[in-house]
Amino acid sequence: MEGIYRKDIYELPPDSIRELIINAVMNCSFLQSSRIQVALYDDRLEITSPGGLMPGVTIDKMKEGYSKIRNRALARAFSYMNLIEEWGSGIPKLMKAMNEYGLREPEFIDMDTALRINLYRSLYNENIKKTTQATQGTTQATQIRLTEEYKAVLAVIKKQPDITQREIAEKLCWKNDRVKYYISR
Repeated sequence: MEGIYRKDIYELPPDSIRELIINAVMNCSFLQSSRIQVALYDDRLEITSPGGLMPGVTIDKMKEGYSKIRNRALARAFSYMNLIEEWGSGIPKLMKAMNEYGLREPEFIDMDTALRINLYRSLYNENIKKTTQATQGTTQATQIRLTEEYKAVLAVIKKQPDITQREIAEKLCWKNDRVKYYISR
């Protein structure tokens, strides 16, 4: 909460996700029978675009802002709709946004016939590890923000470390899937 208003905090930068999906469409090879794929996993978001990198484009050049567009008509249409700002600015902005979110650098995978970009999400255990490393040798306390649901699950586990997910669900009057969701994070 910020004052009386709720402040949404996203796991991944939403503008970067939008940018990557638009880039996937502008650079998709529509000559291939495969389609653009967006997949969300516990640890990452994967965006795969058929067609791979254009000739002369490398992952290192992309990170520096170099751009070659496969589908110029779509790029002009997206530009007209103000969905893109300028050629070549998206990947450097993505790199900056991921850094600002405290997330690891995106993974770019050139599969020759497709390009996949993985945005890795921050996992609760990774945050604890990073916090512990950052504060070693100091007496400064670090707080990790947890929702009431996370606190409830952790409180039950603290009292009974060998408890099963089903037993947690019973104690909290939740469904098993809800417990599984909070434990997996």
